[in-house]
Amino acid sequence: MRVAILICFLIGLATFSSCDKIEGPYGNTSNSNGGSDTTEQIIRKILIEDFTGHTCGNCPRAAESLHQIENLYGNQIVAIAIHAGFFAEPTGTFFADDYRTSVGNELDAAFGNSAAGLPNGLVNRKDYDGLTILQHTDWASKASEWINTPPDASIRTTPNFNTTNRSLEISVTTRFLQQIDESLNIVYYLTEDSIQSAQKDYDLEADYDPDYYHRHVLRGSINGAWGQTLGDGIAYSANEEIITNANFTIPSNWNENKVAVVAVIYRTTSNEVVQVEETKIK
Repeated sequence: MRVAILICFLIGLATFSSCDKIEGPYGNTSNSNGGSDTTEQIIRKILIEDFTGHTCGNCPRAAESLHQIENLYGNQIVAIAIHAGFFAEPTGTFFADDYRTSVGNELDAAFGNSAAGLPNGLVNRKDYDGLTILQHTDWASKASEWINTPPDASIRTTPNFNTTNRSLEISVTTRFLQQIDESLNIVYYLTEDSIQSAQKDYDLEADYDPDYYHRHVLRGSINGAWGQTLGDGIAYSANEEIITNANFTIPSNWNENKVAVVAVIYRTTSNEVVQVEETKIK
């Protein structure tokens, strides 16, 4: 009897180890690196892009709104602060830093955020009744529309950062939970958190904060502003898995302990985000 039980156990173990596909729900929750794991059911994550600038005195209110949304929904929210436009230009002694990027400038030009007057932002890059650019007071309500929506895909990012030469290699596994019959792109943005420098703030008596912490700052992209076609770019079936790889050298003036990869999958026809995942590189 014991022999029979042992044989059945070994057969079951061998069968489990040989499987390279998982049917049905599987995990996509934050691990110690902020990326995805395989312990709980997948959740849909929401990208909020805050277009901002360090001489925009009202922009700290948008950052506060975003922080409140993060506190409310936890790791379902992925944030990027994009410094662009007139209010992001370096000026004077206190605002000499420059957080603009070619990637951020390209996104700003495409969506028209700085031209609309900062602060404002995008929630999953969706058009809401004719409006894509949203005031920060609308972000929470728009994010709430996505919270309980079943996810269409899962993203798992595995980073490998070499501290000696500062090279970063990533492997990104996308798995589809629903069939999608249209072209998708995947893009890998790089953000740095908690960069300390001056910020204009009209709510302060001094009119600015010399030691402001800039959160989720867009630093660039591994594969451009719009990324690359995911897979064959035609259609994707449920349970299909696609693995992509990329590499990048982290500049010496970035704090690697605060850098994250934000992988975004979006529809090429509308720019609407399908899924997003943030993963710290260390």
